[in-house]
Amino acid sequence: MSSIDEQIQNIKTRLVGATGVNVLLVEGSDDVDAFRILLDRRTTGWEKKWVLTHAGKKDAVIKMLRKEPSWQGIVDRDEWTDEEVEQHQTTVSNLFLLPRFCLESYLIDPNELWQALPEKQRNKLDNDYTKLESALSSYLPQWTRHAAIWHVANPLWRKLRGVGFNNVVLDTNQIKDDHELLAIFQQWQNTLEPQTILDDIHKTLAMISVKPQTELYHKWLYAKDFYPSVINTVMNSLLGQKSAKERRQALLKYLPIPNDLEPLWQKMGLVTP
Repeated sequence: MSSIDEQIQNIKTRLVGATGVNVLLVEGSDDVDAFRILLDRRTTGWEKKWVLTHAGKKDAVIKMLRKEPSWQGIVDRDEWTDEEVEQHQTTVSNLFLLPRFCLESYLIDPNELWQALPEKQRNKLDNDYTKLESALSSYLPQWTRHAAIWHVANPLWRKLRGVGFNNVVLDTNQIKDDHELLAIFQQWQNTLEPQTILDDIHKTLAMISVKPQTELYHKWLYAKDFYPSVINTVMNSLLGQKSAKERRQALLKYLPIPNDLEPLWQKMGLVTP
């Protein structure tokens, strides 16, 4: 039995049993905590119909969903290109891709953060939203540049693997001669042509630099790092000390429930509150 099959059987035995509840898969344990909070806020009694658990990583979620078409799964879209997003949405109908870059993207929009702050904390900022917005926006130039680099450089790994990096030259069953090696290395070099990559970064930076800030926060910034590095640091400075995890839990309890998750609730058959 494969490890995926073992995971599926474990979930069925340990969590489903004779109850017949549906399974909602997420990537990791932090995602379980986050979606449990959101589900508790969204619909009372959802646990009577659903069990929430994690598969460990994105690839495992997809493999398990292919084997269990009645289950539902949620993954970040982060590292996928638009073409890969379309492919997975077409071929795995029970997969829900987050509309934003990743789960942490729900924790970095200053407008949404402001709505989550209690009056006591707003008063620390003189009830002035612009103080929070300006403190965060000062980081945007460098993080927008990082976003452009990330969205160009990250897909290169899969492009390299597509031309055999590095397993094609390490296959003990087909040891390459010099001519074959040079041809393969040339493919790698063409994929990693430096000026082309830099030009793509410049084009991407120019494109996302004119996006509305909301779209920048939701879909482009590398929120997995932006949240702990910027959001939590700024909020610690302005509002008092919390760990990134502690603040994450608190924000999820008070942030407006995102409208862009409504298609997920509908797929789960959760009634509109």
